[in-house]
Amino acid sequence: MKNFTIKLVVATLFLFASITRNGFAQDGGSFYLGYGVATANSIEDVIADIIVTTATGGSYNVADSRYTGAIFGGYRAYITERLEFGGTFVYENSSKDLLSGSTKAGDISTNTYAVLAELKYNYINHRHFRLHSGIGAGVAHARSSTKDDVIIEKDKATDFAYQVDAIGISYGNPFSISLNVGYGYKGIANLVLAYKL
Repeated sequence: MKNFTIKLVVATLFLFASITRNGFAQDGGSFYLGYGVATANSIEDVIADIIVTTATGGSYNVADSRYTGAIFGGYRAYITERLEFGGTFVYENSSKDLLSGSTKAGDISTNTYAVLAELKYNYINHRHFRLHSGIGAGVAHARSSTKDDVIIEKDKATDFAYQVDAIGISYGNPFSISLNVGYGYKGIANLVLAYKL
C-alpha cells in the first residue's frame, strides 16, 4: 500500500504539472516547498486528547505530544492573469505517550499524507510582490501505530483534506518567499519558498 500511495502522489503531481504547463498556463509555473504550524490535524488531536482525559476523569491521558508540522511541496501555474491552479503533497507526523494514571501504558504515532488540488487568487500581482488568498481540497491518508507492552496495533484512515489561506504575501522573482495565514492541512501559518520557471 505504501508504494501505491507514493506512486499516486507522484502521478498526481505530474498530472497537475502537465495540465497547467501545457494545457492552459499563461506564464511559467512555480515549484514550491513549505512548512506550516498548527495544522488542522494537530488542533483536532489536542481537542480529542482533552475530551478523552475529561471523559475518563483523568485516568487516561497523554504526555509528551510531538508534531512535525506540515511539510509540503507542489507545483502551481497561472490559468488567468491573477488565478493560479496546481497541486500539493503534504506530510505530517505526530506522536505521544499514553498514560494510565501516571504510568506509561504505551505510545501512538501517526503519519498523515495528503494530496490537494489548489487555486490561488492574486489581488495584487506585481512582478516582485503579490497579495493573495487560496483554497485547496483533496484526500488525506493517515496511518497510526499504537504500541503497549504486549502488542502493536495499526490503523489506517482516509479523510477529506483541505486548506484555506485567508491571506498571504509573496516577495521575489524568480525565487520568492511567502507567508500565508489560514486553516487546514498546511497549518494556521505557513512559510513557502518557490522557484518560478
